[in-house]
Amino acid sequence: MTPHGIIFDLDGTLTDSKEGLLASLRHMHDAVGWPQPSDEELLRWLGPPLVTVLAEAGRTPDEITVALTAFRAHMADGGLVDSTLYPGVDRLVADLDASGRPLAVATHKIQRDAEAVIEHYALRHRFRGVHGRIDGEAGHSKAPVIERAMASLGLPADRVVMVGDRINDIASARELGVRSIGVAYGYGGRAELAEAGADRIVETVDELREALAG
Repeated sequence: MTPHGIIFDLDGTLTDSKEGLLASLRHMHDAVGWPQPSDEELLRWLGPPLVTVLAEAGRTPDEITVALTAFRAHMADGGLVDSTLYPGVDRLVADLDASGRPLAVATHKIQRDAEAVIEHYALRHRFRGVHGRIDGEAGHSKAPVIERAMASLGLPADRVVMVGDRINDIASARELGVRSIGVAYGYGGRAELAEAGADRIVETVDELREALAG
């Protein structure tokens, strides 16, 4: 597989952000008086939009509004950047950019948060576009975000590969006719990525480098 353009997911693919996300989710549960789930359960929340997860859990619109306010307040208070780049990611992105491969980010984070994280790691100049959710987008499909990323690359679906760690990344790529690489070092795991139909699954950033090299 030697794709021309590469679209990366953010959480669980470029960054290990679970500490900040889990802390913000726990703050949210405390703020609204909900019982605290286990870490294992909360990890399953990482990927789709939180508004979608809460709605599917049966929370009312009013409850969701209060919960999202508490979650976003904690994220703004440091949770958003309580993360690290996976070892080797900075060098991988730099090398891909230097080789002329057009790169973009497509994440279910809201747009301003996606931009803030990429700026925090001083990576903005490596990407043709950084794309998150915009107003009115919810649900599990990331297809609209990936489509915006493809547009920023100026490439059709058959000239792009999507790299991500959750079913949303892989299934949405398939929906658009985009090839995909699942990263099992993220939050979904190999079984989830295989079931979603990833064209290739890697266990480490080094394996990802090899897969992108062809």
